[in-house]
Amino acid sequence: MNSTKTIFIADDDEDDRMLLREAIRDTISGIVIKEVADGEALIEQIKREGPAADIIVLLDMNMPRMNGLEALEILKSDPDLIHIPIIMISTSLNPDLISNAYLKGINAYIAKPYLISDYEELARAINVCFLHNYSSFDHATSVETVSAKSILIIEDNMDESKLIHLALQHSLPNVDIIHLNDKITSLEFLTYQWDKRIATPQLILLDLYLPDRKSGLALLELIKQFLVSKNLSAVPIIIFSQSDDPQDVQDCYRLQANAYMTKSSDLTGWFSFFSYLCHFWMDTIITQDKLSRY
Repeated sequence: MNSTKTIFIADDDEDDRMLLREAIRDTISGIVIKEVADGEALIEQIKREGPAADIIVLLDMNMPRMNGLEALEILKSDPDLIHIPIIMISTSLNPDLISNAYLKGINAYIAKPYLISDYEELARAINVCFLHNYSSFDHATSVETVSAKSILIIEDNMDESKLIHLALQHSLPNVDIIHLNDKITSLEFLTYQWDKRIATPQLILLDLYLPDRKSGLALLELIKQFLVSKNLSAVPIIIFSQSDDPQDVQDCYRLQANAYMTKSSDLTGWFSFFSYLCHFWMDTIITQDKLSRY
């Protein structure tokens, strides 16, 4: 995945676009930033880029001509564009609007920042969660405020599963970590155990090759359908795989994985990596756990 990423900032507020642009440029290297002021211009420019372009969209909710939700629907209904990750950034904290945005296919929802430091935090979240740049962080983040009570790991490699467990336990000692290792045990858990748990998973880590990509993609689709049926579209599913094949990444996004992350070959860095991963997905990004408290 060495192609140049293009980040589209779609926001009608020129000052907000400037703050986002500067935070991204100060945090992320080797990317192209393009700005538009409404949904129509966004759709036009993305189609001009073509389906092979490596794009991420930062999308405001309220814009003239075509708002964020309208643009989202168009992008997610186009088979050539459905794989593009879309992060909605808005001042609205209406839980119904946020749930609807997740149901329509956004990958993440972030409250629009007010402080420069918050814009920088947003840029760091994009860098880790969507651009796979873990090496820029050389120490573990503070995770005292992470709200997750339960995390589900679906991984068929027992050694890697144990390593993930140790890394999460180090960062989040009070979080209940559930391990499953294949499609059958995962479907049994969803069918018979999910509703019985005091704390249902707020984050799902899914290995793609279980043991092959076909099985992993099928399970991803089933888990997503299950979450939608439970009105839990904002529970993030993060694909965590050795593969950095662009086709694997695009296929996972087509099936509405929230993020795709490649496993670092530097095992010593996994502790810091999982610390940041949980920090951003549980604190910076608005997911199901936060929605239940609004």
